[in-house]
Amino acid sequence: MTWEYTKRHDGRIAITLDNNVWDFLLLNGLDLASELPLNRFVISITREVEIETSAIPANPSKTALKDYIARTIVNCDIRTTSVFGFATAGPKPQRVGGFDQGTWQSRTEAEFYAAIKDQYLIGRPEKNSQLTGNEGDAAVAAKSFSSIVLTCEHPKKTGPLRFAAEHGGKILYLANFDPSKLTLQAYIEAFYRQI
Repeated sequence: MTWEYTKRHDGRIAITLDNNVWDFLLLNGLDLASELPLNRFVISITREVEIETSAIPANPSKTALKDYIARTIVNCDIRTTSVFGFATAGPKPQRVGGFDQGTWQSRTEAEFYAAIKDQYLIGRPEKNSQLTGNEGDAAVAAKSFSSIVLTCEHPKKTGPLRFAAEHGGKILYLANFDPSKLTLQAYIEAFYRQI
C-alpha cells in the first residue's frame, strides 16, 4: 500500500524533526531560524520527540545541546504535535494530547500504524526515554505523509522511517546533506519540488 502526501494549503512547507537531528544541526553550526524562515516553513516535533528530547541527560557534556534545542524551539516557533486522546494513569509521560492540544489521527496515519504495528512496535522494550523501541520513529514516520521528515537515520536502516519512505512518506535523510554545497533551505526545497 502506498499513501498520498498532503501539502499544506497555505503554501508553506511542513517539516517534522526527528530527535536525532539536534546533534547534527548543532555540530554543523546551523541556525534553523535563519535556514528555515517562518514565512516559508512550519516546523514541528511529535510528542514522542519531545519526550526523547527531555530525556537528554542534564550533564555538562550535553549543556550546549540542551541550550541549542531550547533556543531553536523558541526562535523557530516549533510546535509539538500529538494525537488526541485521554491521559493514562501512572508516572510515564503522556503520548496523547487532550482537548485543545491533540488533533484527530488522520486515516493515513491510522493505516500506517496498523501496517507497522506487528513488525516494528509490539514487544519492543522500553528505553531510557521511557519510550519503547521504534515508538519515536513510528510517530515521526506517521507525519511523513503530511510533512517532510528530517532525520539523520541511515536510509537503509530497517524500521518505521524506511517503511514510510517506501510507501509514499517524505523522509529527507540528512546523511546526504553537505552544508558546504547547499543551504538547508535549498536542500529541502529541491526535495519538495519533486513531491
